[in-house]
Amino acid sequence: MDSKDQIKEHISIVDVASLYVSLKPAGKNFKALCPFHTEKTPSFFVMPDKNSFSCFGCNRFGDIFTMVQEMENISFVEAMNFLAEKFNIPLEKSRFKSVKKDDYLFINELACEFFKENLFSGSEGKTALAYLKNRGINKESIENFAMGYAPNSWEGLSGYLRKKGAVLEKALELGLLVKKEKNRTYDRFRGRIMFPIFSETGTILAFGGRTIFDDAAKYLNSPDSPIYKKGNHLFGFHLSKHYMKEEKTGLLVEGYLDMISLFQAGFRHVAASLGTALTEKQVHLLKRFCNVIHIFYDRDAAGEAATVRNIEKMFEQNVNPGIVVFEGAKDPDEFVRTQGRQALHEALLRTEDGFNFLLNKAAREFDLSIPDQKRKGLDLVMAATAKMSDPVIREDYIHRMAAFFKTSADLVNLGLHPGQHKENSEQPLKITLMEEKVLEALLRAPEVIPEIREFFSTELLAGLASRNIIRLLFVCYEEHGEIRFAEITKALTASEKARLNDIFSQKMQMKKDRAEIEKDIITSIGNFQKKWL
Repeated sequence: MDSKDQIKEHISIVDVASLYVSLKPAGKNFKALCPFHTEKTPSFFVMPDKNSFSCFGCNRFGDIFTMVQEMENISFVEAMNFLAEKFNIPLEKSRFKSVKKDDYLFINELACEFFKENLFSGSEGKTALAYLKNRGINKESIENFAMGYAPNSWEGLSGYLRKKGAVLEKALELGLLVKKEKNRTYDRFRGRIMFPIFSETGTILAFGGRTIFDDAAKYLNSPDSPIYKKGNHLFGFHLSKHYMKEEKTGLLVEGYLDMISLFQAGFRHVAASLGTALTEKQVHLLKRFCNVIHIFYDRDAAGEAATVRNIEKMFEQNVNPGIVVFEGAKDPDEFVRTQGRQALHEALLRTEDGFNFLLNKAAREFDLSIPDQKRKGLDLVMAATAKMSDPVIREDYIHRMAAFFKTSADLVNLGLHPGQHKENSEQPLKITLMEEKVLEALLRAPEVIPEIREFFSTELLAGLASRNIIRLLFVCYEEHGEIRFAEITKALTASEKARLNDIFSQKMQMKKDRAEIEKDIITSIGNFQKKWL
């Protein structure tokens, strides 16, 4: 038995899925809110008998390895290692080694060792240690974050890697080295304190470097590489994710030293966005481990602008973050060093609702008694509110905006959806005859849904409307064991609702026996599969 089969034999998909979501029984299966996309009604199902999972909402499916790969953002081999370690399954190391001399991860490990050695040796290392001490970083934090120092040399790391037998071409691809004229290579990071960037499972993917000299850019980061995409990771997340899960709260900062200082001060539910515009992937990482997210960015204009962008990005995933507002320091690192843990604790208690933060920002920047200025203030808040995908929350924000800006909710709504009526009139709803037959069959015999959903993907449907209606039918039946039209129609657009009513009123008047219904289902689904396969 190979390692893959050995792991699959010993680990249930229920146990793996339970690491990431809260499962509830649904007949012989289990259901949960999907961890891969935002939803209010569970459409994610775990099937123990097949040792697999499937989501009707986003059509993700797979086994225990797929689940871990997707959730941890790691390779197949890393997923095998993760599961073997998590569930105490002994494997033959010689047959299951993922790091070889020419592997990217091996080179990153060598680079990290090189940087650590140089932090604790030579005059440059002493200067770097003195800098860290001056910034309040203690020895424990240096070890926790595997910090090091890149000497101010053109060929320090490249020479070290060469001696260790590493393939320099791989180091070039990782961005550790840069090629210059005559195909000679030199070190990208020179004269910098180094911060390894880890994956969620603790492997080194990239580096960030902070100069200790005045004649270079303050920060320099690894470029994207075959194993690293900046927007997919959060600095320090491998250390903090478990604390986030315990606290049910995540604290998002911008820079390396912000993260390290707060973690050192005991605020361990913190991660850094690596100084980039927050991405959907990063928000999703945070949401997996916490219910509440606080943004704690710099107090300057750039930090506030980034905070607004982050609010918009979080609104896209129906998250209204808290904003930590503070005075007397330029950034979180300086705040906790100069004002202490208690001051930060009190600041967190005063965290401002993200939507209120936008309203107050508009009031600070514009004179809302002047119509043109009021328009600009409204535009600022509406730009973010338009990103909110949850209609209930968005409706609440519309009324709060109307009250704050002393205008009507209808005008605010029109500002959010200026072309809505035109778009609706120009794009009539289309549902094909085959799709109608599937809908009719499901409405007549909803008890067949558990069997159908195991081999029929809504992605086979051409129309977004029919896809949405059938997905809701699937979810409703799994939730209640029956079709509840009142609940389904609440989640449909007006045109989808009208089309469903047409099908129900026209087709359902015709009597059909069970054999005819089953024939319709088999024929229609067979036609879809022939069309797409």
